[in-house]
Amino acid sequence: MKFGQQLRESLNPDWKFYYVDYAGLKKSLYERADKGYTADDEAEFVNMLDGELEKVNSFQQTKSSEMKRRIEYCEKQVAMITANSASDLAKREQLSIIEREIDAVISEVYELAKFTRLNFTAFIKIVKKHDKNAPFVLKPVFTLRMNSRPFFKENYDELLLELSRLYNIVRNGGVDVDQGKDPQSGNGQNFVRQTTKYWVHPDNVMELKLYILKYLPVLVYRKKDTDEPPNPAITSIYFDNENLDLYQGRIEKSEGAEAIRLRWYGDMQSNEIFIERKTHHEDWTGEKSVKERFSLKEKHVNDFLAGRYTLDAKIQKLREEGLKSEQDLEHMQTLGSEVQRSVHNKHLVP
Repeated sequence: MKFGQQLRESLNPDWKFYYVDYAGLKKSLYERADKGYTADDEAEFVNMLDGELEKVNSFQQTKSSEMKRRIEYCEKQVAMITANSASDLAKREQLSIIEREIDAVISEVYELAKFTRLNFTAFIKIVKKHDKNAPFVLKPVFTLRMNSRPFFKENYDELLLELSRLYNIVRNGGVDVDQGKDPQSGNGQNFVRQTTKYWVHPDNVMELKLYILKYLPVLVYRKKDTDEPPNPAITSIYFDNENLDLYQGRIEKSEGAEAIRLRWYGDMQSNEIFIERKTHHEDWTGEKSVKERFSLKEKHVNDFLAGRYTLDAKIQKLREEGLKSEQDLEHMQTLGSEVQRSVHNKHLVP
């Protein structure tokens, strides 16, 4: 399907006047090229393109601000409902009205994300057509102009987090059951693993996120004692060697195949790094695949991987604090030694 047709079929009818006039720009470009493209043609075409960019950027910024105000309104309404002295039945009825408003906001956030993606693609394609059909190169200059009106750089994560939190509160009768909870509290060292992974087309990622958050709250890692907005990022760094032995073992699902990685939650300033090992076991062994891990302060990670730092001091401190059972501590010691041995013997690097 050609992009022009895709754009016509995908646009939101209520917003149709705010999309890039892709067909108009393409027609103007081809007409000018057919009669001999001049410097005046270039100036006029660039002005048209600038006008379209300003239109799209202004609309996207306006709608984004509107979404934030609507979410703030929902938050205030939920706070008022939970604080009043009405009966539980009356509160549930009021919360159901707010839930419908949240549904509407979610639909608009999805449409806005799609609007952004389609228009960004339209600008990229029309500039490419220009550079192919006109005697002038526009891409470097227009890239700078787009960066000055960065409608396509909008990060919707903050909106998603607030919508997820609101849904969770409304579903639980106005109570924020996750307030003050650490999402990692209760996590042990070992996890029996059974996972299912799906491939999602990039065009559908936002839609899927918005669908899931209605039924499953977003897991958020907040910094303690800070007012900074939460960062939902999870960063993983996998280890392997030049022969990709660990990768091949995982792909082939060889018995005992392992994956070793570093993982942290939140932004790049996180001080707690998890050293994790995932081990695959075949069904015939009677064992389940397992993920094992322990945490280190960021400053100790490189020395640990190089074999210059052991877990002795950490284990002794945990033993004195009584935070882990002796069995857990022995397993942590063994796991640390085995990870260091694998990194050294298999020549593993990030």
